[in-house]
Amino acid sequence: MIFSLMQEIFAIGFYFVVLFAFAQLRKKRGLTQSDFVIGGRSLGRWTTALAAHASDMSNWLFMAYPGAVFVMGGQHVWVAIGLVTVMWLNWTFVAPRIRRESERSGSVTLCGFFENRLGQSWAAGRLVTAIALFVFYTVYVGAILMGVGVLMMTLFPLSYFWGVMIGILLVLPFLLMGGYLTLAQVDLFQGLFLLAVIIFVPVYVIMGFDGSVTEAVSKAGRSFSLGGNIGNSLLLMLGWGLGYLGQPHILTKFMGIRNPDEMSSSKWIGMSWQVLSLGAATLVGFVGIAVLGNLDDPEMVFIVLVRRYFSPVVSGIFLSGILAAVINTISSILLVLSTTIVEDVYKRFLKSDLSEKKQLRITRVACVISAVIALGIAMPNFASINTLVEYAWYGLGATFGPLVIACLYFRRLTKMGAWLGMSCGALIGMVWPVFDTQIPSLVVAFPISLGVIYAVSRLIEVKEEKLV
Repeated sequence: MIFSLMQEIFAIGFYFVVLFAFAQLRKKRGLTQSDFVIGGRSLGRWTTALAAHASDMSNWLFMAYPGAVFVMGGQHVWVAIGLVTVMWLNWTFVAPRIRRESERSGSVTLCGFFENRLGQSWAAGRLVTAIALFVFYTVYVGAILMGVGVLMMTLFPLSYFWGVMIGILLVLPFLLMGGYLTLAQVDLFQGLFLLAVIIFVPVYVIMGFDGSVTEAVSKAGRSFSLGGNIGNSLLLMLGWGLGYLGQPHILTKFMGIRNPDEMSSSKWIGMSWQVLSLGAATLVGFVGIAVLGNLDDPEMVFIVLVRRYFSPVVSGIFLSGILAAVINTISSILLVLSTTIVEDVYKRFLKSDLSEKKQLRITRVACVISAVIALGIAMPNFASINTLVEYAWYGLGATFGPLVIACLYFRRLTKMGAWLGMSCGALIGMVWPVFDTQIPSLVVAFPISLGVIYAVSRLIEVKEEKLV
């Protein structure tokens, strides 16, 4: 037992040594604030595609999503359908425009893009943006760290506390090392790795399974069928899918591609990765039903399969895939959050004349502070990973998604309309869980926010025309 444990630890340690060496080789010398924040808009098509998608999934892909499929069966696949559908729309109708417009206006943050689009100083909007990002992103990171804590506690003789601490200590070096560009390169490396892992594991288990997976799933009382309550299916699809339109850590990846003309090919690379990874994660849930029967914690289905069917060294390498996904997502989120604190709050409200070196130092300090706050959310371990990820995902989508659409496609947009619409989305996203309803907050907040943006902007426009 101890020997097997040591083998797993060695395999995981070896993976991270290789990853750290890769990050060091890819680290840019003479780093500027622009490099740290947006990579100097120098990403290639493959890096953009994998950075946008791999930084999105986190341990949700390996734990929360297969666990939900394990419990609900085919009904939960509507989540994947919604994600794929809206991400395709995101690549097609949002990515090219936000890349061109953000470069034209010199914007390196989402809030900066909003302000430049409105053509005037927007202090209230920056404040709402900073508050919403702080609330939802710290919950998001807290949820991911919870998954790391549970993973470490399950694999090794560690307490949950030390599991969470190890999680954050694995992430920060990659983030502080080189910022956006280094993280994007790491996302590319790890995106390919975790795709290989999530596909190989269920296929290997099926090949060694004595019997029919379909029959075993049916005997367990679950179904591959997507049917059922059409209302619930649509809620799952829209509740998760619409969130893609308002995730700053994904939108900033679109802003960083070197050549906007490469966006189309980058889209198909990214979409292929997403379809394959979600399809494989769905298969993990079904294979788990067939092979394992029942689990006290369904979110552990991938981990249990790996430890049961592979040697300690191989399982250690495969479980590194979960930690790889964690690093991708947490580091991207903390970079966006710390950049917002520095660019949109500190520089705008406190001190604007900062040297390049001091901006970099403050941004890195903000990364560490944000990580510490997220640790405080993760430590109580009071909810499931899926519940916290839902809260953050819905809230971000409700706050920023409608305004992104408005900035790109509304010909006449006013500062008041933008501010009120974004505030409505953020407020609904924050308080909706109090009502304990099955309707996702995003399904309610998104159309309300978009409607408020349009209606208020139109009303102000009509009043101004009358005054003229």
